[in-house]
Amino acid sequence: MSPRSITRFLPLAFVALLFGCAEGKINYVHVDSSYDPTVYAHLPYTGPIYADVAGNPFGAMPQPQLQSLVNAYIQPSQARSPEGQGVRVHFAFGETASDRNSACYAGGNNAPNNGTINMVAALCRGGAATTYLVASVDGITGPNDPRFQNFLRNATVQLFPRQDPNRDPPCFLPGGC
Repeated sequence: MSPRSITRFLPLAFVALLFGCAEGKINYVHVDSSYDPTVYAHLPYTGPIYADVAGNPFGAMPQPQLQSLVNAYIQPSQARSPEGQGVRVHFAFGETASDRNSACYAGGNNAPNNGTINMVAALCRGGAATTYLVASVDGITGPNDPRFQNFLRNATVQLFPRQDPNRDPPCFLPGGC
């Protein structure tokens, strides 16, 4: 392999390694044309973000307790938000599909599906999703499993892309464009 080939290969290998370590699987991401990265992209790193939770993959845990836990898990480490403050991110556990108009109101359900937690998450603004995703994770042992926290945090970051794929050309440079 020539030095030039290695230089081209390393950034792709780093990206593959970075995303290969994330908990769960992001199956689909939709970014609406109304999404403005200059307004939203910093929020997963500065907060606050308000988690609105529907459904409960852990059954016996009371819904208000799950709501508080998810709200704490998705906040950046330096920003803790009292519930009800920040942009609204709706999490619907148990859902496996959605669209822009229903992602912010998906009801979820109260049981895991054969050890898999399915989820629709949406950045909600007005009556529809500005961004939304469909994700799943296997092998979570309970709400305090660190992999559950990592899964939620990764999904939250995915809702706030740094670039708008509808308007910005793809960037393949290390460190961004």
